[in-house]
Parts: sequence; C-alpha cells; structure tokens
Amino acid sequence: MGDSNPSGTGGQSGSNPALAGIANTWDRLRKRATVFGSIAGLFLFLVGIGGTVGYFYAQSKKPATTAKQTPVQTLSQDDINKLSEVGANLGATGQTLNIGANALFRGKADITGDLNIGGKLNANGPVTLSQLNISGNTAASGLNVGSNLLVSGTTTLQNTLTVASLATFNGGINANGNSSFNALNANTLSVRTINISGALAISHIVTQGSTPAFVSGNALGGGGTASMSGNDTSGTIDFNIGSSPPAGILGTITFKAAYGATPHIILSPLTGAAATTPAYVTRTLTGFVVRTDSPPTAGTLAYDYIVTQ
Repeated sequence: MGDSNPSGTGGQSGSNPALAGIANTWDRLRKRATVFGSIAGLFLFLVGIGGTVGYFYAQSKKPATTAKQTPVQTLSQDDINKLSEVGANLGATGQTLNIGANALFRGKADITGDLNIGGKLNANGPVTLSQLNISGNTAASGLNVGSNLLVSGTTTLQNTLTVASLATFNGGINANGNSSFNALNANTLSVRTINISGALAISHIVTQGSTPAFVSGNALGGGGTASMSGNDTSGTIDFNIGSSPPAGILGTITFKAAYGATPHIILSPLTGAAATTPAYVTRTLTGFVVRTDSPPTAGTLAYDYIVTQ
C-alpha cells in the first residue's frame, strides 16, 4: 500500500490551481490596501499641517485690538485765534486738546474738572491748595502747611523732625530709638526705663506702685506687731516692740518686681527708739530684711526706706 499524498499538505495546495489563484489574489489585495492606507495617512497628515498653518496665518492678518481713545480734534486757525479771547470755548465735552509744544500760563489757570498729571509736577513758586488728597507716595523737598495737616494712616519720617512751636499729641508717643529734649514739660510722664547722662533737676520725686509683701520677724517680742506702706522704691515700716524681744529679724520685705541688679537700701530712723536700735538691712534682687544683732529698744521703731539700683 503506497502513500496516497506524497507531497503532504503543501503538495495538495500546489496541486490545486484554484487554491493557488486565491492565495495570489489575496496577496495582491493586501499589498494594495497597505499602499492605499499609507497614501491616506500621508494625505491626512498634510491636511492637518495645512490647516494649522492656515489658522495662524489668518490670525496674523487680523487687525490689532486698540484701546478706546478719546477723539482728537485738530484746531483750525479760527480756533487758535480764539485762544486770545476772554471766555472763549474750544471744542466740546469728551474731546482732547493736544499741545505738542511747551505751554506757559502767565495768569491764573482755572480747572473745574479733574487734573491728571502723567509726569512730575514741578512748582518753582508757592502752591496753594485748599484740599489735597494723596493716595500714593509723595516726595517733597520742602512742604509748608499753613493750616491743619491730617494724616489718617501711618507717617514715617526718615530724617529729622523739627517743630518750631508747640506739638500736641492726643495719644501716646512710641520712640524705638534715642530721643533728645532740651526742655520737656509734661503733666504726666510714664516711662519704663530712662537714662540720664547729665544733671537731673527735680523739684519733687513722687514714687508709685503696689505695696510689697511684708512678713513680721521674731525680734518683735511677745505681742509685738509691724506694718508698712509704700512701694518698691520708697515707704515706711513701723515695728511695735512687745515684751522680751530677742535679737534677730524685725521684718522681711519682698518687692513686687525684682531689680536687675542688687539694689541699694537707705534706712532712716523716724523715732528715738529706732535711732537707738542698731538696725541694718541685708538685700537681694527680690527684697531686703531688717535685722538687729541686739534686742531692740522698747517702743515703736519707725523707719523710712529708699531703694535705688
């Protein structure tokens, strides 16, 4: 029994002319479709490029948008002659008069509407304004105000401020730097820190502030009492000595606010008993203690104190 198909499958198609013709036709159609697709793609690409170029070309040919301008009128010779007439009217509302050359007004110039100045305003002589509203920055080499000057916002002066007459401040004055006064008159002056390099002449010194904390000591004796009045700067201390007082502490004072360095305490006796009692003080940043190394004299020991740093 021999092979019925010695050429296999390929032999079968090769021996069949109909199948071979179909395959060749399909090959030719596929190649043509590829060529047509490439041509169509190239055509669409060229159309897209042409449309883009055409759009930008059309945009470049459009007239540029211009801002609305006020109509300008050219003056005739008759209009120019009217400039020498008193009360003459030139043009109408909404029109613009452009003067290319310099303009000199030897008399008064009355402007009933707004005045817009695009450049600088140079005034060689005095300028009188009944009211001046400035919304932006203004540089003035010399500014004389004959009447009131009202500034609603913050005013910054980068150089010296000289006031020839009286300066009245209804509010406070904050000075971040040094301030120099030849003479300063104030009904009330409150300062936190003041440095004086020269002589200080004061008719009266009045101190103020809350009363420091006070604690009685063991040297008052049996039934003894103590009290004080004043502030961190000055005051009075009263010690009422009781029975059989020992040596030791008469009282301890604690400041309301501590000093920056160890203060100086001046204790002045106000009574004979205080004068005969050898009292002294020990001090710290936060207060001082009144002590005696011997039993205090019976009676009332009253002392004034002054504290300085």
